[in-house]
Amino acid sequence: MKTILKIAWRNIWRNKRRTLITIASIMFALFFAIVMRGFQVGSYAKMKENAIKSYSGYIQIQKKGYWNDKNINNIFEFDQQKILDLESDSRVNIIIPRIESFALASSGDVTKGVAVMGISPEKENKMTKIKSYLQQGDFINADDRSVLVAEELAKFLKININDTLVLFSSGYHGATAAGLFHVKGILKLPIPEMNRRTVYLSIAEAQNFFSTGDQFTALAFDMDNLDDVNNVEQELRLSIDQDKYEVMGWEVMNKELLQMIESDNAGGLIMIAILYMVIAFGILGTVLMMTNERIREFSMMISIGMQKKKLIMVVILELIFLTILGVIAGVIISLPLMIYFFYHPIRFTGEMVEAMKDFNFEPIMPMSLDVQIFIYQAIVIMIISLIAMYYPILKILKLNIVKGLKS
Repeated sequence: MKTILKIAWRNIWRNKRRTLITIASIMFALFFAIVMRGFQVGSYAKMKENAIKSYSGYIQIQKKGYWNDKNINNIFEFDQQKILDLESDSRVNIIIPRIESFALASSGDVTKGVAVMGISPEKENKMTKIKSYLQQGDFINADDRSVLVAEELAKFLKININDTLVLFSSGYHGATAAGLFHVKGILKLPIPEMNRRTVYLSIAEAQNFFSTGDQFTALAFDMDNLDDVNNVEQELRLSIDQDKYEVMGWEVMNKELLQMIESDNAGGLIMIAILYMVIAFGILGTVLMMTNERIREFSMMISIGMQKKKLIMVVILELIFLTILGVIAGVIISLPLMIYFFYHPIRFTGEMVEAMKDFNFEPIMPMSLDVQIFIYQAIVIMIISLIAMYYPILKILKLNIVKGLKS
């Protein structure tokens, strides 16, 4: 076997030009496949991160039925000691209380329906990093009567910091909710839809505005490890009264996003498949060339006593060596580019920004460094090469030595 390996290795370097062309074709094909897939997976991961970290959290506890009927009357009171006990779980970073409802926001003669979110500023910032989105003004405090307004909404309402925002809504059990609020800061949120319609208050002020007392619409859980979510979710269901409360995982709360990602991923896989077809024809063409121009060589080797199965083994090893070299080269040239775009994602400008916002996407294209991207693409290239090996094997098995020597 050692001798066959040596022969195969030497054979691929007998014609350096052909070898380098083959390696280059595999290298560039793998490079494009890895980079294309890296951008796709990176974009999907960013969408999920935005949805989880900027809004839903990994898990939420809500009053039963709230998700399907987001009414201010569907609120609940949750024991503070129970919250502290849940936060003591090492898998849970923090539990964030929220009040969410809708209101009419008015400034001058401009009015718009908005989402009002009552938050615990310090806790909310630990999960969503909301303070980092502050474009103008200052962040709110727990006892603040001021509001934070999303950037696009502020532009629509033509308001700025230190202006007054009027909010009208229906409070708990039909109570009238109305108030004048000082605009303390302007936020640029990563989710375009939220950036067009969100107003933030401190949770104490939101509870006062909607007359809810010490009740919430949701408790959002922040966690470090996505793999722990299902276990924590199941444990929560067992520890609470399921007739009163409902535990929602991030996948359920972001079902539409996941469906969109799945649909887009299918389109991306079709593009990758087309690229693989081009790669397959390129590798097959190289194998055809390598095989047909060596018919006389194969005939001579068989005529001097080399068994066909050993010759087949040599040819297979040659193609394996070429594929491995091409795969290694493809990974090496793609890695620096992927690392660069991982730390410096593509940020769209001009009309592309508005087009992406219309689809509720953040106008950014990040890169993923998930090792599975490299492994999957390398495996596919290896499989294509293995399929291409069928031709030289068949050619050697059917080889007519006399005709081959005359060729």
